Amino acid sequence: MGGAADLAARLVATVPASNAHPFHVARALSAIDFLSAGRTGWSVVSEGAPQGMGEDMVGAARALWDGWGSDTLILDKASGRYLDASKVSASNYEGAFFKVAGPVNAMRPPLGHPLLVVDGDDPLAVADADIALFADGQPVPPASKRLLKVAPDADPAEPMARFEAGEIDGLHFTLTDALSQLPLIGARFGAPVSARPSESGDLRARLGLPIPSTASNQPGGAVIPENA
Repeated sequence: MGGAADLAARLVATVPASNAHPFHVARALSAIDFLSAGRTGWSVVSEGAPQGMGEDMVGAARALWDGWGSDTLILDKASGRYLDASKVSASNYEGAFFKVAGPVNAMRPPLGHPLLVVDGDDPLAVADADIALFADGQPVPPASKRLLKVAPDADPAEPMARFEAGEIDGLHFTLTDALSQLPLIGARFGAPVSARPSESGDLRARLGLPIPSTASNQPGGAVIPENA
């Protein structure tokens, strides 16, 4: 839940662990994060993959993103230097299912790592996810923020009370008919959301989320010299 300025588009990509490769995933999500000005997330789903493959996907992609230093880009037109190659390193990640040497041929995302979203219906054994989606009566996967799944026609009073009490950090709606359900959600939840103060910055800044602990060697996302 946030203010009206928080309604800018965010993109959460669903990544099937069974038929995607971390190198291509890391490269694509980095590009999308640049295009969306740091408003990207991803959710890894098993879709019949062996146990542990989703977690391995997360570890491999994170290692590839961490292969680029935050200040790798130089963009010096006078000297013709685009980047500092000494700050790009191979990940040499070896997991149970994926092995990636790297480095990935895409700059570290503005978010450092796109936000990792985990779902109580198909949880991952990842200790430092950013956002967890869960339904009442369902165990909540470990994450920095917890979003309660509610129906589009839910009464806002009870979830708002839980939000104010700090029990949840927001709501997640699953839409089956967006044309009819979005106006209903706006009518029921628009007033309490718009009354809250808006936040600025990328998605981590807006939600108060730090870079995951597995990226502790990197202080943040990509620094673009021309925009710094």
